[in-house]
Amino acid sequence: MHLKTFLDQMKNRFGNISNEDPRATIGTRDLIATLVFCFSRDRGNFRTLDCVRKFAQSTLNVSISRGAFWERLATEKLQKILGGLVASMVNKFACKLSITSQLLKVLNVSAILLLDSSSSSLPKSAKENFPAPRNNVAPAAIKLHLCFDLFAGAVSWFKLTPATTHDRKGFPPINSLIGKLIIFDLGYWDYQLMADIIKIGGFFLSRVKTKANIKIIEVISGLPKTKFEGWGLFDRKLPNKKSRIVEVIGQFSLNYKPLFNTRIVGFWNPISQQYHWYATNLLAPAEFIYPLYRLRWQVELVFKSFKSCLRLADLPTANPKIIYALIYSTLIATMIAHPIANILALEFKKEKQMTPSYQRAGMIIVQCASDFIQFLISNSATAVEALIDKLNLQKNEIFDPNWKKRETSLAQAMRLAENCI
Repeated sequence: MHLKTFLDQMKNRFGNISNEDPRATIGTRDLIATLVFCFSRDRGNFRTLDCVRKFAQSTLNVSISRGAFWERLATEKLQKILGGLVASMVNKFACKLSITSQLLKVLNVSAILLLDSSSSSLPKSAKENFPAPRNNVAPAAIKLHLCFDLFAGAVSWFKLTPATTHDRKGFPPINSLIGKLIIFDLGYWDYQLMADIIKIGGFFLSRVKTKANIKIIEVISGLPKTKFEGWGLFDRKLPNKKSRIVEVIGQFSLNYKPLFNTRIVGFWNPISQQYHWYATNLLAPAEFIYPLYRLRWQVELVFKSFKSCLRLADLPTANPKIIYALIYSTLIATMIAHPIANILALEFKKEKQMTPSYQRAGMIIVQCASDFIQFLISNSATAVEALIDKLNLQKNEIFDPNWKKRETSLAQAMRLAENCI
């Protein structure tokens, strides 16, 4: 996809929002454009609604009082428009990295999804609607559950809940995972969940929970069969062969009844001086499993981008409608940032395409925020050209600066995939 094509699609989405509102000083579309990109001008330790108001005034060259601006942000209408815009972009605003098709083919999956959650602190007065799990850390908080399509740079699913909600309750619809690989951490460890993914033809990869009750029914490699088959995964001391990858077929039981069998792969960790175990139903060679699991770190970088570059860490209000409006605005910004990072990466050689950082993608959007706003609120051809020029100037910034010195997880997985062809 060309950058101009993506920007046209983006403008069409915003263009569907009416800017006419006879009762308001600022048109709805103009207000949303400033909300989505207001992070670049607020450099304080805490984002305040008045900073957002001042930014809107200076950008749009109109005057609006504090009371009127607060009332505008607190309307259900604005929340619904922003929510509708987010929904229209989920799983649609994407640009796949072409180099990854080989890896997907080897894994026999159509996509790699990364799942995680992250909480943002709120003022104490928001505790009634958004209680926090630990009052001594923050009295109130909201949790964002996010499923991210790694190679498309797209948000494929999300959910907002109070921070007390367990991660397991923030899992995307099972039927959306058919033919896809979803990578998640121990917060989602659930035998029935993994059984359901297998049943619908999806794939999963997760760390194994410490002391999980898993019976070894077959040793594939790395262990003597006679000594370990029929025993629990953690019941017997492993032999001192730390350089080997251990692979077994494990039986998972629920209520003392066998539920499903799947692969368990162990890798020696020299720091913790023990094996780290991974459960998966992928058919790929065992060497792939650890590099693939390491790709999950990219969703952590997406959250870091949310909280630092795109200012999700400091929600300065207890009003639920404004909280949702600000989070939706940040989601829209990140749905724009990551596909654009992929589009810019496509201009580089294969080796460099494997090194973009999704945290650094958010930095580019911050640097180009004013240009994005002018592009969205005006019909000038020069605004489009100015934005494209600015993005092209920033394109080298999306890559890990140390990519030549160390192999990224994606580069390692791609190298293994090439050896399988």
